[in-house]
Amino acid sequence: MVNPYRKRQDASYHQKNTGRSVRFRKSASPPSPEKIEKLSNSSITRTVRKDNTIWYESNRYSVPIGTYDRTDKEVAVRVTEDNRLIIYEEDSGHILAEHTLCLHRKGELIRNNNHGRDRTKGVQAYVDHVVQRFTDASEARRYLEEIRKQKPRYIRDQLQAIEKSVTVAGTKAADQALAYCLKNSLYRAADFADAVSHYKDKAQQQAVEKPTQSDLKLLVQVDAAKLKAKPQIREFKTYERILGGG
Repeated sequence: MVNPYRKRQDASYHQKNTGRSVRFRKSASPPSPEKIEKLSNSSITRTVRKDNTIWYESNRYSVPIGTYDRTDKEVAVRVTEDNRLIIYEEDSGHILAEHTLCLHRKGELIRNNNHGRDRTKGVQAYVDHVVQRFTDASEARRYLEEIRKQKPRYIRDQLQAIEKSVTVAGTKAADQALAYCLKNSLYRAADFADAVSHYKDKAQQQAVEKPTQSDLKLLVQVDAAKLKAKPQIREFKTYERILGGG
């Protein structure tokens, strides 16, 4: 049986010698976004600096470029039992960065090299690429740029999902879905995919309900050449002579 008093003693000793509090957990693995979201009320917050870093215990830790938004934006931090620093958005629980804690030095910059890359340049090229999948490039660009504005952090996933929908359904259904989403202000890849699926299914249903001439089957087999033959057209005087006996 675990002694809770012993746990309190260990926590007190650890805090006295390291200056950090400890939270005991059953698992030493980094918390998932779901677990972080549930425990967000007890989180510590830090302000994101202009260089896209946060201060934690006299050291700086990087977050992805673009996290700083010219405001006093705060992010939540949590330390795991294996000395991993988790930096995440307090409201959504979305993890922004994970770092190994620097325990023995002060004034250090702990950086993830990927955090220093400006990924927006690649995003613009991706937007240009997806725009070309539509007939009306200007309307497609207006739609994609609005998605980019509303969901900058997930724009790559949004573009990938939209491109996949166009590839599967074809340009006609994609154009119809684009017009529908713009008209109804639906700026999510999921909404676009639903609209594409609707117009694709509708087109397939109409094709089934409207048979072509090749689908018609005759009860009696007839020479195809005779079906294409045209009757001879005679002048009206010919019929007058026949009827008049002339």
